[in-house]
Amino acid sequence: MRTEDIFPEALSEDRAYLIDGDMSRQPCVFYFRKSIGDDFATQVLRCVQYARSSGLRLDASVGTDGVYYDDDKSGSKDIERPGYNKLMSDIMSGELSGRFVIVRDQDRLSRRESSVLEEYHVITDLSKVRTFDSSGREIKDDVTTGIIAVLSRSESKITGHRQRARKELRAIQGKAPASRVKRIGYTLGYEAIDWEEAKMLRRARKKVVAGRSLSSICNEMREQGVVKPNGKPYFVTDLSRLLRNPAYAALRVFTRDIEVEGRVIPKGEVVARGSWPRIFTEDEHYEVVEILSKNKSWATEKAPKHLLTGILVCAECATKMAYGHKYGKKHKDGTKKRHYVYRCQKPRGGCGSVSRNADALEKFFIQLTYKAIKRLPVVVEKVVDTTGSEIARQQGKIDDAVQAFKDDRIDIATLADIRQDAQKKIDTLRKEQKAKPQPLPLDDAESFLKSKDIGKQRDTIRRFFPVVGVKAVGQGVRFHPDQLVFPE
Repeated sequence: MRTEDIFPEALSEDRAYLIDGDMSRQPCVFYFRKSIGDDFATQVLRCVQYARSSGLRLDASVGTDGVYYDDDKSGSKDIERPGYNKLMSDIMSGELSGRFVIVRDQDRLSRRESSVLEEYHVITDLSKVRTFDSSGREIKDDVTTGIIAVLSRSESKITGHRQRARKELRAIQGKAPASRVKRIGYTLGYEAIDWEEAKMLRRARKKVVAGRSLSSICNEMREQGVVKPNGKPYFVTDLSRLLRNPAYAALRVFTRDIEVEGRVIPKGEVVARGSWPRIFTEDEHYEVVEILSKNKSWATEKAPKHLLTGILVCAECATKMAYGHKYGKKHKDGTKKRHYVYRCQKPRGGCGSVSRNADALEKFFIQLTYKAIKRLPVVVEKVVDTTGSEIARQQGKIDDAVQAFKDDRIDIATLADIRQDAQKKIDTLRKEQKAKPQPLPLDDAESFLKSKDIGKQRDTIRRFFPVVGVKAVGQGVRFHPDQLVFPE
């Protein structure tokens, strides 16, 4: 966007006066932030009126012709604002030293976090930059600025509640989700079907129903040159997300729990039938969702699958060994036997010279750990450590307080007190937890031997043998205990 597009044509002469005027006038820059219901035009008008009446000069040598702006950006602390960041960068570098920063209202700088304004005050004071709003009030670290910040924040929360109410009403009415981004398969605003993209989705759905995997479908699309609107290829996650989306069956869902006719509908469930054209029928949608829901992703399987990964390292290069397989020599019939092994991996930076039979290694370490547990003194009474649950309880207090603050049930001071008190307790508990001797995941030898929980077995082995090296000895994958290197 050019600055000419920000300034209304009716103010072009005023802009020229501010830029081309007497160089002896006090230089200034403008900062604008466009948000919902607050466009650039009214901000430009007030800032231009103030600058002209105060005899200021718009310094076109900095910013974008003397202007810093953010298009449709929230004033929250966690939102990235390129224009604001550029303004702060130029202030800190000294490029704006001696200049005034003009904003229409204080809330254009920030509407939420007081820490944003505090940081702004510190930096501008050090850089000798003064800030004024369009009424001529200097925005500095004083009581007035603090009060206005609190009022702006309250107004922002009210605006947020109104926006949420409007979104809920749209969902209940079955209207399409409001978005400035075109959804794949539709024109902007769901007004009509984009048939080229819709056919791609319908073909993909039919292939899934016919038993094809998403991975093979994505590979086929890649070979055919079918890509996303941004030019990137479709991946399994992209295709899964699209085919599961109820919007293609003209079914309206909502991102939060919503109350309809006295009944609370959980987020993600259908709120109403939509009024926009559908690409899939409801039956087609539910059919493909059921099939995809049955597909178990390996990525979601977080439990450890192999007993000694993370414990065994190559004694030649110190690279962690991974679970895999190797083929032996050919038999007379031409077949090869597959051996499951722990091996040093070249792709991970290893030497690749060590591989040992996985079953033999695992059986050896289970027996070794079993004997080590047997030698331990018998625990007469187990001590239950409640530190972890207490940490979780204190964290829950913080989460509840944050939600209460968002719901306007407590003020910022109460939230700060609760957070500070709970965090102090959490820090103390974590120190205590770290100092305590941790019990073995499986402290009974027989339980360890019979356990089906690989994770607990591995953690128990790791307590006795954190790292064990495996030496390269000749050819093959045959294992002998002499090949192991234990830390001293």
